[in-house]
Amino acid sequence: MTGLRYKLPRKSILKRKQLIDALFQSGRSIAAYPLRLVYLPMSYPEDSRFLVTFSVPKKKIKKAVHRNRIKRLMRESFRLQQYDLNLPQKTLLMWIFTGNDVPNYEIIYQKMNLIINEINKKYH
Repeated sequence: MTGLRYKLPRKSILKRKQLIDALFQSGRSIAAYPLRLVYLPMSYPEDSRFLVTFSVPKKKIKKAVHRNRIKRLMRESFRLQQYDLNLPQKTLLMWIFTGNDVPNYEIIYQKMNLIINEINKKYH
């Protein structure tokens, strides 16, 4: 047992509109089809090392059940890989699905792993 708690607590979820607007205005992005990560190092009052949110556009995925399924897959994949993400400071993260159809879990996991490795290389 590694001692890590693979949870994604509520305090780590990005909900504030002001922070999301700041993320879109001055954030950077990394993409690996069908995922894109928009991130912004920023100080915020929460004590979590990152605030994360997940988005699936209604324009690309029409049915709500499919959008919710994709968000669930992205949350689960991030929950398992959150400790692989080495961030030097507090960071806002937004995962955006850019594909046109519902992928399987393995694709989401692999692409998220690619993006996490790439952001780790940028910071270290």
